[in-house]
Amino acid sequence: MIADSLTVALFALFAGLLAGFLAGLLAARRVGRRPLAENMAPPSVVTEERLRAILDTAPIGVLINTRDGDNLYHSPSAATCFKVSGEQLQRDGMWPLYHDPRDRRAAIDRLYADGLFDGQEVLLRRGDGETCMGSLSSTVIDFEGQRCHISWFYDLTEQKKADAVRRDLADRLEMALDATGAAVWDTDIPRGTCWWSDSFPRMLGYAEPPEMPAHFWDVRLHPDDRQRVLTTIDAHLRGETAAYAYDYRLRRADGDWMWIAAQGRAIRDDAGQAVRYVGIMTDITERRRQEEEVRAGKERLLRILEASPIAVNITRRDGLLVFCNTQSEIILGRSRDDLLPMPAERLYADPADRQALIDRFEREGPFRDAEVRFRKPDGTIIWVLSSWGEIEMDGEPALLTWLYDINDRKAAEAAMVAARDEAERALADLRAAQESLIQAEAMASLGQLVAGVAHEINTPIGIGLTAASHIAEQARDLRVRFDSGALKKTNLAEYLDVVTEAARLLVSNMNRAAALVQSFKQVAVDQTSGERRTFDLRTYIDEVLFSLRPRLKRTLVTVEVDCPEGLEMDSFPGALSQVLTNLVINALIHAYGEEQRGTIRIAAHPDGGDHVVIDFSDDGSGIPEDHLAKVFEPFFTTKRGEGGSGLGLHIVQSTVTGVLGGTLAVRSVSGQGTGFTLRLPRRITQEDVAPTALPSRPGSVSGPVVPV
Repeated sequence: MIADSLTVALFALFAGLLAGFLAGLLAARRVGRRPLAENMAPPSVVTEERLRAILDTAPIGVLINTRDGDNLYHSPSAATCFKVSGEQLQRDGMWPLYHDPRDRRAAIDRLYADGLFDGQEVLLRRGDGETCMGSLSSTVIDFEGQRCHISWFYDLTEQKKADAVRRDLADRLEMALDATGAAVWDTDIPRGTCWWSDSFPRMLGYAEPPEMPAHFWDVRLHPDDRQRVLTTIDAHLRGETAAYAYDYRLRRADGDWMWIAAQGRAIRDDAGQAVRYVGIMTDITERRRQEEEVRAGKERLLRILEASPIAVNITRRDGLLVFCNTQSEIILGRSRDDLLPMPAERLYADPADRQALIDRFEREGPFRDAEVRFRKPDGTIIWVLSSWGEIEMDGEPALLTWLYDINDRKAAEAAMVAARDEAERALADLRAAQESLIQAEAMASLGQLVAGVAHEINTPIGIGLTAASHIAEQARDLRVRFDSGALKKTNLAEYLDVVTEAARLLVSNMNRAAALVQSFKQVAVDQTSGERRTFDLRTYIDEVLFSLRPRLKRTLVTVEVDCPEGLEMDSFPGALSQVLTNLVINALIHAYGEEQRGTIRIAAHPDGGDHVVIDFSDDGSGIPEDHLAKVFEPFFTTKRGEGGSGLGLHIVQSTVTGVLGGTLAVRSVSGQGTGFTLRLPRRITQEDVAPTALPSRPGSVSGPVVPV
């Protein structure tokens, strides 16, 4: 707009000059036949020189050219603009300056047909080869006895670049606003008008921008937020705050409500009065939904932890408790009001123990079952098993600790130690008691195993007790509502949901506890049971997979089998079934996440005439290199808190190398899947079976399948 206005003004100026110039020429011709005074130049020459002097001062390019392109006059600004010398412009004319000579030919034809044109954009090439864009206005005139035209050229190159930059910035702003779910506004207070970015109606769900009067925004405010928001804005406009930020709800195009976070400030005049206020609005609907879910989840978590029969504490990094349940009060012998403001290290029998646990947590991360001593207010020392984890509380990291009272176990251990010491003293005097002492040591080992069993089943039993306690609490609450006549349908629905979930937890964890007991028995005897018989390997693999169909149907994992028909084996099919089942379940738990597709492949082929090779592989997540050497160790698992006991692959190895008399190898690359290769004798003999792994007598029951 600025360039167009300047061009019009200059054109008017020089049109006036040209009119004066032409009038001078006509006057000179009228008096041309009069005798000239001595030493007096012709009037036309004087007028031409005066016009040239005026045009030479023009800040834009001025040229007088013939239709053929010969240059009759050019201002110094024209030579400077086109970056050519005056001599070159005089010699070569206008043709070389056009980026495309055809453009000049078309413009000249139109000019001489119409007599003039104003503000036509042309593309020229400077003397250094650079392209420039300009606005050209021309008028046809008679000059020095020939038909020609005068032109004014205004260089638009820098303006075009600036316009392009501004358009690019505007486009980038709109893209940034769309990408971040934001919009901006600019309100002119004296005029009572408001400008919104194009992203604002899109944010509200409009496919096409609607009519947006000044009150477009405030009529969409949620009634519950309206007074608060308008009061905040008014206070800022009065100068009571330097800036403002607030959250509120705004009605969308479809009538639903969305959450907006707004930030802005007022722009004031010299008198301090607000004349404009600008700001940015961001769609935070999803964030508010997530915050509400987090708040509800936190409340649900605290209710569950409160009902836990195990002491639970949540501690900030500075050592102050932010939560403890009723069981913590019982174990620590202090009320909740005493515990919450008390630094955690004051609860330990030795404050250095807590620092040692913190160092371990920072070094190893979450850990379980550290034996720690606490001191009650009366000075009594209590032993607990302390398990540490990390949790987010009110947006900050906090420590989650579980405390399990083991005073009785410690007393039993002390009694056991005392009994052992007494036996050792008696050994010096009574050689005949040597066999009894050995038996006592064996019983001590058994006691350790029993302690391990108790430790492993502690978690599922604890969760089961928590679920049962929660059911009882909810039942009492429901009974109170029923007796008082305040029971609603929603109360009953909530109760049924809670009971259903708690019952599921109770059943699953009790089943897990039972499975753990059986699995520990499996590890202790390190053998399986079953009958030996002849069977077709392909048929038997299909039967095993058929039994696993209910488990496989709950996943997106498929199983492919590549095994020739008629490959017979004389072995223990029950043991082989347990191996294949454990491998499949282990892959489903560890190799694939929820809703992840994958393929398990079981390939079998004869190896010579006496052996068969079974290759079991998956295309899942693989096993980290530092875990690969430990996968067959008992109780090693990465799914301790998700149902894994660490016994599945240990049982697989024991069964393959023991009962089935074969070998087992594992291979894995992290992120590329895992494979197990079994090499088994087709006809098992007494020499193939390890002595400690012979099957039990007929009728005995093998242990359950346990995922690692």
